[in-house]
Amino acid sequence: MAVEKKGIFSPFTIATSFITGGLFPILGSFFAYASGALGSFKELYWGGVFLTAIGGFIAHWLLAHTIHDIYHYEQGERMTWSKNTLKALMVASAIILLLIAIYLTLQAGWPVMLFALIGAVACIYAEGLIHHESQMAFGAMFLVIGSFYVQVGYHHHALNAFSAIPSMIWLKLIFLSLFAFFSQYGWLLFYRLDDYGWSKEVRNKSILITKIGLLFLVAVFAMHVLY
Repeated sequence: MAVEKKGIFSPFTIATSFITGGLFPILGSFFAYASGALGSFKELYWGGVFLTAIGGFIAHWLLAHTIHDIYHYEQGERMTWSKNTLKALMVASAIILLLIAIYLTLQAGWPVMLFALIGAVACIYAEGLIHHESQMAFGAMFLVIGSFYVQVGYHHHALNAFSAIPSMIWLKLIFLSLFAFFSQYGWLLFYRLDDYGWSKEVRNKSILITKIGLLFLVAVFAMHVLY
């Protein structure tokens, strides 16, 4: 099968799941240091960095795409496993993600569980049931927010983190998460161009949405320089 073929073990699917699910949490974690929310690089909670990246990748690859392939199993050729294998992997990934979320919640406070649940539900619905690009983009958005909160919550714990971190840093975080949202939304529209009959309108829409995401990223850098 060609690299662009869809399915859970398509190289393209694995690569995009790693870029989105694995790298967006790392972005959020390191932003906790870059934004000044952490006093020094040494304060990074490396367990949180690795666990959020692993959890994000599992959520975007195994949880989302096992459900997706089960739901679309009869709709064309896919690079996937049998339904029974997919169901087993779906259950295993859900258990692993829950254990990661519980552990990080104990380390950093209850908001971590809330962010994890929002991200997981967004992945499930986008890939399995409603299958709309904007919902998967919400998953990317909360990967950034959740991983950032794991870092600050680890040091300040639960609601203390909200009062301990200046409002300007939270505003920068919102802009960074909006960059994740729009860049992921635009990319998924482009990824699914074949589902839209290679529509030029959808292609142009994907480019525009992606560029909107870049505006928020530029805003983060501008705020960092000015404040």
